[in-house]
Amino acid sequence: MTEVIVHDPALCTGCRQCMTACSFKNYKTYNYSLSLCKVIEDPRGGFVRVHCQHCKDPMCVAACPKKAITKDEKTGYVTIDQMLCVGCKSCMYACPISIPQMSKGLKVMVKCDMCEGDPACLKVCSAKAIKLMTRVEGTGLVKEMEKR
Repeated sequence: MTEVIVHDPALCTGCRQCMTACSFKNYKTYNYSLSLCKVIEDPRGGFVRVHCQHCKDPMCVAACPKKAITKDEKTGYVTIDQMLCVGCKSCMYACPISIPQMSKGLKVMVKCDMCEGDPACLKVCSAKAIKLMTRVEGTGLVKEMEKR
């Protein structure tokens, strides 16, 4: 079953522990700039978490000239094979929210891979602002949040 990460800005405190956990899980260091998700301050108040949506029909997959980006049909996760990626940034330009970014040293593109089904960010969010749910549940929650 396809699961997605949903962030509730009404609950987020902006502590950025999700970013710390992400950088440690992927790079074994605590460094916000290495996080594959970003928490930014909303000018209207509160915080917004920006991360890969693992789209139903990901434009990044179609844009990759080396077929380095694939979508797992079972899990729905969109991942980048760094052995195939040439760092051309086509995926970043194709993504509606420019999520894939150039790695800080490898010269390949990187993005959230859902920690292979066990997201580190989810485990450390003490405010419970980050949730893992089905795409249908997530869409429902987002619609509910938009009414607030």
